[in-house]
Amino acid sequence: MEIQQLDLLFRLILAHLLADFVFQTNAMVKGKKEGGPVSAQFLLHLIIVAVLTYLFLADWSNWWVPITIGLVHGLIDWLKIRLNKDTLGVYVADQIAHLASLIFLWLLLTSQSIVDIINSGVFEWNSNFQLILIAYIIVALPSGILIGYLTKPWQEQLSKKKKDESLKDAGKWIGIIERILILTFILLNQWQPIGFLLAAKSVFRFGDLKKAKEQKKTEYILIGTLVSFTLAIFIGLLTQLIMR
Repeated sequence: MEIQQLDLLFRLILAHLLADFVFQTNAMVKGKKEGGPVSAQFLLHLIIVAVLTYLFLADWSNWWVPITIGLVHGLIDWLKIRLNKDTLGVYVADQIAHLASLIFLWLLLTSQSIVDIINSGVFEWNSNFQLILIAYIIVALPSGILIGYLTKPWQEQLSKKKKDESLKDAGKWIGIIERILILTFILLNQWQPIGFLLAAKSVFRFGDLKKAKEQKKTEYILIGTLVSFTLAIFIGLLTQLIMR
């Protein structure tokens, strides 16, 4: 089947994001690292990748596409495991490699150049809906992992001190919710609530820390907040730019 819409690329990316960040549990990540490509967790992850790709592709005769993506995805994950480095550079390179493989396969399935496809005005409602869904998944999950890598040096400094009691994963969910809200405000062209959101978080998160004179923790939370806001705003503006 000849596909001439960016709609296909969005669906392939969406399937990847769901497989890598939504349906891949921490147990699966740990099992992949410990058992390698022959482990049940590794194989289960590749099956999820292939199945989601097949469903989102919605071209039941092109069975070779999900199989190819699953194999390439497995190769990239295996190389990441072989490197055995949990760093920001490896994380970014891993996701770039996955995205590049999807774009390459998408170009094989299309008969036009990227310029021709963009100029043909293919950004219909369906494509925009998928683009917005991709943006929400990126700000909710991959962005949180990226922030974790960026703030890792300061996390290690704080871990040397006695940790305060706090709700489990509270910071993670606060970040996810705030980035989702920021993206929503940007897509609605409502910038004022973003300022109120930043001010409200400053009051709740920094007030008690300042009183306790915990300068390092205060600076760490401030850095994480600013990075979180910056990523959400950037993704929101980029989404608007592509849609226009």
